[in-house]
Amino acid sequence: MLNEESVLIKVDKETKDKMRELNINWSEELRRFIKERIRKKKNMALAVALNDRLLAVQNLHKTDTTAVIRRFRDARYGANRS
Repeated sequence: MLNEESVLIKVDKETKDKMRELNINWSEELRRFIKERIRKKKNMALAVALNDRLLAVQNLHKTDTTAVIRRFRDARYGANRS
């Protein structure tokens, strides 16, 4: 075996009987499920971290847009015009 660990799960007798009927490789199913869940959790953590960074950058660059518009208008038409 290649550096593998065992995990034991318990299910009730009725579930175990139904599992036998289906003729499915449950070990493989569970391995895939666990790997997919880990991948999704990592992606979610990455998405949250990126979102936090974006919010931080946006907060650094917050600008009063009315002041920017006023500055452009004053530069274009002169400071004394409305």
